[in-house]
Amino acid sequence: MPTTPPDPTPPALDGRAGLALLAFALLVYLATRVVGLSAFPIYFFCDEAIQANLADDLLHNRLRDADGTLLPPYFRNDDKWSLSASVYAQLPAVALAGRSLFATRLTAVLVGTLGAVAIALTLRAVFRLRLWWAGVLVLAALPAWFLHARTAFETVMMVAGYAGFLCGYLLYRCRAPGWLPLALVCGAATFYSYANGQGVMLVSGVLLLLLDLPYHRRQWRVIAACLPLAALLAVPYVRFQLLHPAAAAEHLRVLDSYWLQPLPLADKLHRFAQLYLYGLSPTYWFLPNPTDLARHRMDGMAHLPPVLLPFWAVGMAVCARRWRAPQYRTVFVAMLAAGFSAALVGILVTRTLAMVVPATLLITLGIEQVAGWARRWVSERALAVGIALGLAAMSVRLLVAALTAGPTWSTDYGLYGMQYGGPQVFAALGADLAAAPARHAVVSPTWANNPQALAQFFLAPELRSRVRLTGIDAFMLRRQPIAADELFVLRAAEYEAARQSGKFIVDPPQRLLRYPDGTPGFYFVRLRYVDDIDARLAADRAARGALVAGSVLLDGEPVLLSHSRLDRGAPADLFDRDPATLIRGLEANPFVLQLDFAAPRMVGGVRLRTATMRFRLVVTATPADGGPPQVVEQSFTDLAPDPQVELRLPAGAAPLRTLRIEIAQLDAVDPVHVHVRELHLE
Repeated sequence: MPTTPPDPTPPALDGRAGLALLAFALLVYLATRVVGLSAFPIYFFCDEAIQANLADDLLHNRLRDADGTLLPPYFRNDDKWSLSASVYAQLPAVALAGRSLFATRLTAVLVGTLGAVAIALTLRAVFRLRLWWAGVLVLAALPAWFLHARTAFETVMMVAGYAGFLCGYLLYRCRAPGWLPLALVCGAATFYSYANGQGVMLVSGVLLLLLDLPYHRRQWRVIAACLPLAALLAVPYVRFQLLHPAAAAEHLRVLDSYWLQPLPLADKLHRFAQLYLYGLSPTYWFLPNPTDLARHRMDGMAHLPPVLLPFWAVGMAVCARRWRAPQYRTVFVAMLAAGFSAALVGILVTRTLAMVVPATLLITLGIEQVAGWARRWVSERALAVGIALGLAAMSVRLLVAALTAGPTWSTDYGLYGMQYGGPQVFAALGADLAAAPARHAVVSPTWANNPQALAQFFLAPELRSRVRLTGIDAFMLRRQPIAADELFVLRAAEYEAARQSGKFIVDPPQRLLRYPDGTPGFYFVRLRYVDDIDARLAADRAARGALVAGSVLLDGEPVLLSHSRLDRGAPADLFDRDPATLIRGLEANPFVLQLDFAAPRMVGGVRLRTATMRFRLVVTATPADGGPPQVVEQSFTDLAPDPQVELRLPAGAAPLRTLRIEIAQLDAVDPVHVHVRELHLE
């Protein structure tokens, strides 16, 4: 039986009129998501491609992952375990259409549409709004949702799952307890769709448990009956923890979370509070901001339209005034939950996108309240039609702007910008390789986070086997084999670097792919080494072998540090007591660190944390009194990941003038990049 009797008076414009308006709203929603879906966003990101790749692999491996795990609970996205339900959601599209950009994105669009339907159902069945169908149009008109709902990012599926969870929970809380299974299933979908969904569900679950505890106690029979379902939904996560117990900490480290940095707890809590409040603030959502990368913003637009801010404020007032009613306070719970996970690392719209669900509820509540005031002067039907057309026009405006101006909103098309070029580069390359079965290609990887995922998505296995993802720098540092018919795909800056290096004979480009603004993007070109390349490379190698000197602070004192050349990090990262930061040698093996002390310093040994590798450590200590150097060395093998090792001087601690450390990676294949995370002098 319902615990709260339904309102005997149905919402106005219900029945045929209400369904007609809902159909119109869904038509607008779907049209503005699907039209030009392959063209906008202008990038097809590696995080979109990898989900279809993993789904395809799963089908071909009889539902096992690369490690042989049957129905794996999570999948690895490059360097972290962050994919789960979104991969399984791609299985039907991959089975029917293969790896298709349109089909991959369409899957996310359809899942997102279920979230829009859940919002409409919540507004009708729980809040009993006259304008319940307007929630679909409000959601469609939010720039943050418009942009991301047209991608295959897993955050879209998380938001849809969360809308379903709130719908199921409020039906359970306000209509009938038999809706609890829907809440559990949608909550699990939220949890497994995207890593940040775990924090969203944690905060939502705790707050709703506490706020509605008396009601839950009265429904103990229903809850007890649902415990087997809850246990079944928890099995994948428990299984994942057994398979990969360190995955959560690894994920935070990859994201460089300040919670893993050597900071006082008070500083971490203060940082969390700052980020958390910023993620809740109207200034972040209703004003254009530079916090998010260009590819996650619509140029010149806020994540939520400022024109809807007054309705959001009215909705906030309505919920505050009706706090004692569970559906209204649940909106505040959803707001508090949306940004929790993001605040553990940093506020980005992809991490806080769940905020569009309570924002849509608040704005629609505000529109309903204002429309109620306006009914004194305007008929109900005219108001409804005007609201529907006005919100629809906002969505259509977003679509037109995206398809016409979107390609040139940002002219940074590289790694830290739009990462443009996946479909264009690999479609053209695939055609070239298919036309010449003996041809191979080298593709620069410097313009995308994980171009391997894009190559796998767009190229058939036979074609992909003939492609190397290697930057031109590797060919300029040391001699590499170049086949006579090998085709290089280089960004414009790399093409110019190759031409001006004096190391290659560069043929006229066979093809030029331009960026959307008309500037040169990718050159398809053949090149070969000049005759005296070995002498040129030897001269360069000798020059690079010289140590680079600079000053660093060690325990507050300046020290001269000479080191092998780096291609990542800065010398200060060695001494910041943060193992998440590191330096990486350009090519030296051994990698050399030499400390020259302005005043004698007592040193009895070194403690070193490196990346995972087998290596030999040699320490040479020159006493300040002019005595003979102390030399100690040791090889380290079969170590734990990112090991910390210690090497003591044989004669014990002594005042030193110079300390030289050489790290030689064992069994390494040239080029060698030695990674050092932390150095501490004992």
